[in-house]
Amino acid sequence: MARLSFGTASDTTKQYVHTIPIEKKPFTVTNLVHGECQDFDYPGDTSYVSVATTDILGQSQPVHHWPLNEGHWKSLVMLSPGFNTIVFTLHHCGGVSDSTQMTVNYVPLLQLPPLHLAILVAKDSPLLIDCPPAKYGGISTAHSSIDAAISKLRMSAYMWQAATAEDFRQKGLGRRSFRLDEEWMTNTTMRMAHQQTPGDSTLMRAAAKIHIIRSEKSVAEIRNADVAQQNSNGRNRDALHQYFEAALRKTGGPFESKCRPVVAGLILDAHYSAEKSMILGHAALGCHKPDGISLGIFGSHLTYSWPRFLEEVPACLTDMTLTGDTVGNDNGECDTMRGACFVGQGAFLHEVGHAFGADHTTGIMARGYSKSWAMNFVDHRTNDKVFNDSKWDLRDVLQFKMLPHFALPGDRPVDKNFKNASVNIEVDLENFVESEGTLKDSALHEDILKISCAAGIAQIKIKSGSEEPQTMFMDDTWRGDCPAVSINLTQHKVDRTKPLEMIALGMNGKQRVVKDAWILLQQRPYVLIPGSSVVLRKKSVKSDEFCEGVDYTSWAMLLNHRGKDGKLHRATSIDLRVGCTMDGAVVNYADGQEENCGPTRENGSDGDHHFGGHASESHDLPAGETITKVLVCRHSRGWGSLAGIRMFLSNGDRWGYLNNNEDSGDSDSETEDNEDEEEEEDTEEEGLNGDNTGVVTLMPEDNEVIVGFYGHSEPRSGYTYEFGILTAPKALELPDVVYDLPELRNIA
Repeated sequence: MARLSFGTASDTTKQYVHTIPIEKKPFTVTNLVHGECQDFDYPGDTSYVSVATTDILGQSQPVHHWPLNEGHWKSLVMLSPGFNTIVFTLHHCGGVSDSTQMTVNYVPLLQLPPLHLAILVAKDSPLLIDCPPAKYGGISTAHSSIDAAISKLRMSAYMWQAATAEDFRQKGLGRRSFRLDEEWMTNTTMRMAHQQTPGDSTLMRAAAKIHIIRSEKSVAEIRNADVAQQNSNGRNRDALHQYFEAALRKTGGPFESKCRPVVAGLILDAHYSAEKSMILGHAALGCHKPDGISLGIFGSHLTYSWPRFLEEVPACLTDMTLTGDTVGNDNGECDTMRGACFVGQGAFLHEVGHAFGADHTTGIMARGYSKSWAMNFVDHRTNDKVFNDSKWDLRDVLQFKMLPHFALPGDRPVDKNFKNASVNIEVDLENFVESEGTLKDSALHEDILKISCAAGIAQIKIKSGSEEPQTMFMDDTWRGDCPAVSINLTQHKVDRTKPLEMIALGMNGKQRVVKDAWILLQQRPYVLIPGSSVVLRKKSVKSDEFCEGVDYTSWAMLLNHRGKDGKLHRATSIDLRVGCTMDGAVVNYADGQEENCGPTRENGSDGDHHFGGHASESHDLPAGETITKVLVCRHSRGWGSLAGIRMFLSNGDRWGYLNNNEDSGDSDSETEDNEDEEEEEDTEEEGLNGDNTGVVTLMPEDNEVIVGFYGHSEPRSGYTYEFGILTAPKALELPDVVYDLPELRNIA
């Protein structure tokens, strides 16, 4: 059995490299196939590293060579089961400059399910693939025959495997990758197998099996423009995936749904039609089916550019030869041989990623391979000034890690609780509440969020405004074993006037995104004012059917706001919107602006949200008057939201509709005489003492005044599920920064 492998050697052979000037770097292996050496930097320099491998039985592989670039080098190594002795030799100016040796023990885990490799062949296929003149297409079948396609797919799969294993290792998750289904055969992963004489059995060994799958479809049917994925006018652009899956099912064996196979499928009869300027017989599609066939497919139209064997890898990844006009320039990124190789191998792996369950995230799953695929395998001047984005997103590898294909000895069992554990981001008050339920003084000066996931925390990112996100990785001893993390935003000195996006990732690949953590901090019973000792306190009423965890629209506003002119303007009136339920409220300001107590936009569109409510009532707020109390009916009346609201001013005025009498819709009518009003108010107050009216009174403390409101509303209807008051000390002029805090603004 053979596997392309690159990762850390055993502890006894690991070598550490200290930071020293690059021109004096010794020839070392910093991580298997990643190395450093002296930077020769001579014109026309032909220095290189050769790699020789011998297995536990003393069988040697052919020596292969890898380029150097500015004192760095990379290589791929084929490992055999058991102990492998690997000798790396540095060659310079025609001689040997240095060498180093290591021993790596490779133990294949044959009990794990493999990635299957398959080639779909039309029933009347000519068994040839596209090949440009620069690859001797039309003269030689070296790069265009079905045998060449088999060798190229096999070599690509080993490269996928190696790149994935190294990516896992770099992310601190161990050297893990999918295994390949292997069989005893001629070893085409080495050049000698392509030069052997018939009947030569010395080159036999275990190598990745390629299943040839005969389709019931003809070449004409596969190349029908209507099923070509890149044909915007095609009527059935998913058909090729269906053709491939049907052919796999008919083949049976490991491709039965009950076997739950994961398959990388190459469509042999893909072809670029110069007449139509279209790649026919090609689709880049992948689908994960936990209880069926998970299949990622790709056409063979770029396969000519792939390496057939290990010795061809550096050349194929650095070949700047133009591909010409006879082959397709897929996505405009395949005008050179290496570009065609990048897109062909990388995009195919992208579809295999879908087959393993990955979504469109970043890196490989966002076309990150098209510019930097070679950087996973070789160090070369053609890679200069390129960022390596041909990596898996951390979410993807965490999800892969839960599949049996990626298991390693010592892994903990993956159960439903681990898979389904959600990631939560919430205000952390647990360590700041006294036994009586009151806040410690220290809590009034800290912005602390708690990130938790029963599966463990893998990564946390914080992004303030338009700045680059700060990534917080847990160290190896913490990652996976830490179900909760608290972040003190006060200590991080994050700008409170800019939106703060937080992205938390669990060890099961589940992700939680909070667009603005300052809005999340509205969960606290207070609001901290940065740079001052001022604290705004909060009191609220929630409806009977308010449900934690539901994605409500969170909002807040102040009775003074900063207008477009930069000046402060007071609220001049409040319109309480009530009908069969509490729709919301609208605050109008002296500068003509208005602010919703609820959603600002209509159903997520760009249009302003307008509240309904047949019993709505608006009232002016005279200068110098304050709101003394707010009555809210929490009974949902079958709507789920709060039922109604009434407000009172310091001059005795009151307005609004409570909706608290289920038998009559007009029990709160303001047309009643004063005696009836007093009786009604008494009834409302009795609701605070356990009466079934469900009316709750929100009032500031004796030394405080209401300065604003906050709450939660249903994002589509706008119905209010929580309504609260913000209070501040009387006669206190609020600091200017208050009016710029995102958590206290909701201007429509």
